[in-house]
Amino acid sequence: MRTLSVVKAALGGGAAILAAGLLAAPAAHASTGVTVPCKTPALIAAISTANSSGGARINLAPGCTYHLTAANNTDPMLGATGLPVITSRITLNGFHTTIAGNNSSFRIFLVTAPGNLTLNRLTITGGNVAAPGGGIFNVEGTLTLNHSTVTGNASGGMMAAGGGIASGTFGTGPIGTTTLNFSQVNGNTTSGSAGGILNHGGTLILNFSQVNGNTAAGGGGGIATGTGGMGGPGASKLVLNFSQVNGNTANGGPMAGAGGIANGGTAAIKGSVVGSNTAPGAAGGGILNHGVMTITLSKVTGNTAPADSAGDQGIGGGIANINLGPVAPGAVNGGILAITTSQIRGNTASGQGGGIFEATITPNGPAPGGPLTLTLSQVTGNTAGQGGGIFAVPGSPITLKLTLIARNTPDNCAPPGSVTGCKN
Repeated sequence: MRTLSVVKAALGGGAAILAAGLLAAPAAHASTGVTVPCKTPALIAAISTANSSGGARINLAPGCTYHLTAANNTDPMLGATGLPVITSRITLNGFHTTIAGNNSSFRIFLVTAPGNLTLNRLTITGGNVAAPGGGIFNVEGTLTLNHSTVTGNASGGMMAAGGGIASGTFGTGPIGTTTLNFSQVNGNTTSGSAGGILNHGGTLILNFSQVNGNTAAGGGGGIATGTGGMGGPGASKLVLNFSQVNGNTANGGPMAGAGGIANGGTAAIKGSVVGSNTAPGAAGGGILNHGVMTITLSKVTGNTAPADSAGDQGIGGGIANINLGPVAPGAVNGGILAITTSQIRGNTASGQGGGIFEATITPNGPAPGGPLTLTLSQVTGNTAGQGGGIFAVPGSPITLKLTLIARNTPDNCAPPGSVTGCKN
């Protein structure tokens, strides 16, 4: 098993986002009530006019698909985009309305500060760019999705990240905010990290939303959040409220991690499900936390970290809580996790830690991990080669408060005595 190599591509943000420093004129008072017929040139013209006039609410044709056949603009660092760059406050209202690329060489939307884009009841699909953000790239601006879907988009090339959405800043933050309300980022792909959403040095908030069925060739099949080792946990924020991160895949092997969520920043998961994600040969079938994370009233269930085709063993089927500070350039100590009134259930790892894997990675080998606290929670029905419930490097600061660890295979905790209060 190559445990020591599970470090590089899973640094909570994957590939760094580079920005070209596009600046827009200060926004003026927004106009209102623009109606656009089901014609793509009319949509492009309406966005251009809104940018120059300080913003607008643009009503799109119900049931219409606006087909984009060529890039509207190209930036040498940010890549090509099918619609004009959003530089002012713009709201697009639809109803069963789709904006579709041609799956060739451009994303759909690019938002740059101080741009503020709100999408209401829209589907964004068919974006494909050799840069971050296959569907949407929010560079230090504000992006809000309400009852909207981002699906069937892809990012590739050397800067690939965020198959559906990339958001945040090219440095440390948190700068740039993306909020999903009753929305979906499903079925997107990237040849880098973050199949669904990349949050690099920004703030990402999901309310009653889904990030399901996305695939990353690297780490963070669903979501990758952090700064890639360029700042501490507070430089990036993730909030999940009553949301799902399910059925995502990270194929990066031992140099990646996190089928569902890779967190190198500060993350709070509440009332949510992280389920049925997979990361072959990697750390964290469901979650890789190397920042600071709280999980409350949630379920981490049915995730897998199987062996990959090269025979590398997966660790932390449900959660890999790993401090990468000693080996990640620029990173600070992390792997701080508090789980309250939650279930870690039915997860599987081919190697160690079916439910939870706990360690610090150092140049000299695994060492005791960061603080792990479980309160009023359950770790049950998990399976691994060793440490079916929890595998912890001896000496790891683990606290159990009114927590049940039971019915795990082949044992509840390993090595024996590594988790005080756990009985095999």
